[in-house]
Amino acid sequence: MGSRNLSIVVYCTVIGFAVLYATQPLLPLFAQEWDRSIDDIALLTTATMIPLALGPLLYGYVLEHVSTKHMLTAAFSVLTLAQFALATGPDYPLFLALRTLQGLMLPAIFTALMTYSSAAGGQHKTRKNITIYIAATILGGYCGRAISGLLTDLFDWQSAFLFWAVAALLATWATTRLASDPRLRLGRVKLVEIRALARRPVYAEGLASAFLLFFVFAAMLNFLPFHMRDNDPGISQSEIALVYTGYLVGIAISLASLRLIRLFGGERRTLVVGSLVYLAGTAAFALPGNHLAYLSMLVFAAGMFTLHSVLSAFLNHLETERKGLINGLYVSSYYTGGALGSYLPGFLYQAHGWSLFVLFLLALLTLLTLLSWLLRHSGE
Repeated sequence: MGSRNLSIVVYCTVIGFAVLYATQPLLPLFAQEWDRSIDDIALLTTATMIPLALGPLLYGYVLEHVSTKHMLTAAFSVLTLAQFALATGPDYPLFLALRTLQGLMLPAIFTALMTYSSAAGGQHKTRKNITIYIAATILGGYCGRAISGLLTDLFDWQSAFLFWAVAALLATWATTRLASDPRLRLGRVKLVEIRALARRPVYAEGLASAFLLFFVFAAMLNFLPFHMRDNDPGISQSEIALVYTGYLVGIAISLASLRLIRLFGGERRTLVVGSLVYLAGTAAFALPGNHLAYLSMLVFAAGMFTLHSVLSAFLNHLETERKGLINGLYVSSYYTGGALGSYLPGFLYQAHGWSLFVLFLLALLTLLTLLSWLLRHSGE
């Protein structure tokens, strides 16, 4: 992948993920402004993740037949228009509808960018390109949360959304400057092929792991702002947004994922270690007060991104031809977990409190650790 193409892919990835997560630190503010319950407001995140869960298989199929470049340009155009509309400060129903529309575009963007990255430069560069892509997703997720919180405190939340609208407009233009994308093997993809791929033991375990790892991550990051507001009703949007700073450790981990694999002696051992770190970080969020949450996020994110970067690159490396399809399956599993995790645990939190909420997530991570231990090393 040339330096210009790589820069465009990285920038577009950062902006796509920033738009996805821009609302997250602002959820308690929206709940207060619109007088809505936690479960209503949580839907603002869930609405973007449901299409992400359902769409990638279709887009993975489309990428077997059409240009990745054209798909990116079209999807970013719609995403940008919706973001400008959000910046006008609509009421809750229209805001939710616009976020859902953005969610319908994001699967096209993420699957196309991931496929472009994994296919560029040949099979020997797949792991390196995917780790760069994962690092860009982390930076985008952090910028979306942190910059939105800071701009909201400085100005208002509409200004924060306008900032991301302009950034998305630039991304739309940048996609037109991409070189012709590497074309994957064409041909009609049948449902039986999808089933066969998903039923191979290594993929079944990997996709189940993807579901669990993002279910827990989405649950914690979506409801942590409410918990911090419960602990301190006077907390600012910037203080909530900056709790995600520990999230940036994921950039270093994703870029060093190949070294971690060598250090721990293989993908499975690395995934087990990542699962145990993830468990420790999640447990730390049960400690009282808000101050320790900043350190807890560092450990939590280190474990999660160890799993995500190693697992996604490993599955891409195994599949030599149908990368659009395996990326679709992976992203679908990942965001199915995210969609459910960003919403359902909220009922547990409201009914039984934070401690039981954390205990539930720890139980899921115990299962994830077991799956990591069982993961096969080949695609037999």
